[in-house]
Amino acid sequence: MEDDLVVYYSYNLNWILPKEIQNEAKEFLYQIPNGKLPLIFQKYAKECWENAVDIVISIGYPENELALPKLYELFKDMNWPGALKSLEYLKSLERSINSKHLENACSKAVEEKDLEWLYFLFEVSKQLNIQVQDFSNFDLYHQMKNAYEEA
Repeated sequence: MEDDLVVYYSYNLNWILPKEIQNEAKEFLYQIPNGKLPLIFQKYAKECWENAVDIVISIGYPENELALPKLYELFKDMNWPGALKSLEYLKSLERSINSKHLENACSKAVEEKDLEWLYFLFEVSKQLNIQVQDFSNFDLYHQMKNAYEEA
């Protein structure tokens, strides 16, 4: 399956398009190989993210694991479409799964010097009941917590 086709249907998840186009896109995207799931989150297509989250949730864990980092990227701003729905879904997963993806997101946020993302990631960590001992790199947890406390 071509990446271009996945990207095409991803843009058809746009919430302003007619429902039949959105539903056709969802039906197609439910069928894509798991390795292509991250492609449904196009960087400049916020109006598509809510539907993309629906697809990831519907596919379920562990088949959707490659898309979980994209859910954590939505926490760059908790007001972004799909962010709250992602958080509710992540609450259904085991702590060990979430702590791994949260730690990876923290690492990217530190690398990008994105203090707002770190702030929101700490909020997420509280909601998911993830503590410092759940991280393999305690320093990352503390950087996330410091960003939260200094905001």
